[in-house]
Amino acid sequence: MEEVIVAYFRALSAFFRYMFQSLVIEFIGYGSSWIVCKVFTLGRFPSLIPTEKERTRISYIGAISLALFLIAIGVFNSF
Repeated sequence: MEEVIVAYFRALSAFFRYMFQSLVIEFIGYGSSWIVCKVFTLGRFPSLIPTEKERTRISYIGAISLALFLIAIGVFNSF
């Protein structure tokens, strides 16, 4: 009985972790990446109504750019 409860809570926590990661990448990543892409491409990318594939790509660009920004802050503060 105990194994069933543990397995249930593991599955539930994995679901919530996946949903949280998806939301963070989708909302925070997309918002920051939209600005980054517009600046670096001089307004050509992304389009006003992106497809689902473009939206995912833009979200990952944002997540990567935020990670690089945080790494740069860490390197700058270590000096």
